[in-house]
Amino acid sequence: MIKNIPTADELLLVSLRLYFKAWGDLAGIITEWAEYGQWASEAQEEDEAVDVQAGWQKYIAAAQSDLQSIFALIQQSQEIGLKARICDISPYLLLKRTDIKPSDGENGVWDFTDFPTLDASELVRVHNMFCSTTLSKDFQTKYEEIRRGRNKISHLGIYRQNIEPLAIIDILQLNYSELYPGRRWMEDRLHFAALGKWAGFSFDSDFNERTGLYTELWHLIPQLTESQFKWLMGHDRHEERFICHECGHDAGLGDTDPYASDVPTAYAVADDRVRCVICDKEYPMQRAGPCPVKDCKCEWQSALEGFKGLCMKCGWAPEEWQESGDRKMPPGF
Repeated sequence: MIKNIPTADELLLVSLRLYFKAWGDLAGIITEWAEYGQWASEAQEEDEAVDVQAGWQKYIAAAQSDLQSIFALIQQSQEIGLKARICDISPYLLLKRTDIKPSDGENGVWDFTDFPTLDASELVRVHNMFCSTTLSKDFQTKYEEIRRGRNKISHLGIYRQNIEPLAIIDILQLNYSELYPGRRWMEDRLHFAALGKWAGFSFDSDFNERTGLYTELWHLIPQLTESQFKWLMGHDRHEERFICHECGHDAGLGDTDPYASDVPTAYAVADDRVRCVICDKEYPMQRAGPCPVKDCKCEWQSALEGFKGLCMKCGWAPEEWQESGDRKMPPGF
């Protein structure tokens, strides 16, 4: 008898945890620079010209060991993600050999986790042989590149290629599309952010995983390429965005940066409705004439119960409009 046989769902969960650990670590590097990079560049010697781009390159050079750790996490996530897909056909396809001692010889019991499993270099071949879908050439090429890089990092501690954060986003984008088809990235991001070490604890604070996602998007979105933006948000960058008042309220936004207007996450899906890319729900809106807030002039207000009358762009309520005067849109809108 063999015990502790893994299921595809168990392996998928581990793979996704590693994936979003890598994403979170990468986002942390980018958001830290967004928060402190300008200040750090200006804090150089007075006789030095402030060059934010040069500061970014210096910062990324110093972050290479962290980026290499993220690289290794991605490879581990890929490996277990492939094993999850193979396991869905049969967990026994993962076994490399069976000549091991039983964990309980008297009762003839073997532990599956004691068996050597397929090498990372074999997983793509086995996947494409037994699974119903074949991995793309782009994924296979990138997988081999990452696998070789991870081996250098793990076995020698030497990896002389410079790792750029936006290149890692491209890798993570490709991984998600290939290994987790049919899933919603935003939903998974929130779910796995809520499974951290403080899961189950209660704090007297409005901060939650949705707050963290808004803050992350606020810093990340300006840095993304056009294709990365479209993958993450599901729309072209030039498409008009609106506030999702429901998500903004749930995230506790409104007292400090970012405001909901800094990270509009909803797009029009009909003449009077929007859909949010975070919660994936549709909400009604109504045309009400130009918003009086300076630099806004949006003609749409929320028609959702509990948020009726709030502007879909700046987020102001009608009763606040009388006080608006020369007030402008929040910074970063």
